[in-house]
Amino acid sequence: MNPCASAVARRLAAAALALALAAGLSGCSLLVREPRVPMEVLSLPRAAGAHSPTLIVFMPGAQEVPQDIVREGFVEQVRARGIDADVVVADTHLGYFYAGVFEQRLREDVIQPARARGYRSVWLAGISLGGFGALRYARAHPDEVDGIIALAPYLAPRLDLQAVWQAGGLANWRPERPPGPREHERALLLWLQGYGDPAQQRPPLLIGHGDDDRLKPFGPLMAGLLPPERLLSAPGGHDWAPWKSMWADALDRAPLPRANGAGLR
Repeated sequence: MNPCASAVARRLAAAALALALAAGLSGCSLLVREPRVPMEVLSLPRAAGAHSPTLIVFMPGAQEVPQDIVREGFVEQVRARGIDADVVVADTHLGYFYAGVFEQRLREDVIQPARARGYRSVWLAGISLGGFGALRYARAHPDEVDGIIALAPYLAPRLDLQAVWQAGGLANWRPERPPGPREHERALLLWLQGYGDPAQQRPPLLIGHGDDDRLKPFGPLMAGLLPPERLLSAPGGHDWAPWKSMWADALDRAPLPRANGAGLR
């Protein structure tokens, strides 16, 4: 394929993914903002001079901005539990996915600078689109991620999820063919399937959806792949109440460093 045709194919694939995301994440049209370089990041220092070797990079949903995450108490919950980690909220909006530059910008503007500043452990967390982004980045760069908390993540189109459900979950799913180089969602499902294989190294993952979430996958998606304590749930739909409940639960369970040395319960 010549370079021009390749560039067109990449743009078409990115546009198709953006449309699928928009359709899956919202019943109304979503504003697609222009991706900024560098990606904007909201840093939440604990105190002057305080610095942890662990960083949590939080990513909002498609209809949220970083300030919403702070307002709704997600950072406060980290502090209240005595978790020894710094927090930043990256503005990973839909425009980065639409342009096909999400992984590049998160890596160059957030992850690599964090490592250069001395962070030895980086956790990715997110809700909805942000949860999808956390999983997608971890699949692309597994050696750069030390843990993932995905709350109500978009995972794949309903037809793909229905095929997984009909197979009895990801543990039993066998796709008719391998995913193409730009079929990110199918590739993500196969990557998640690898959590059931001890020979395949994966970052610790906590994942869940509200009981009535419209993005909740058909059937027991992760059954047999993750231990029960890594599977999250809460009453409610695709909204703040279940997200905050699952976040509190995930923080209590995650193997994040604590001021008192506690870990995964």
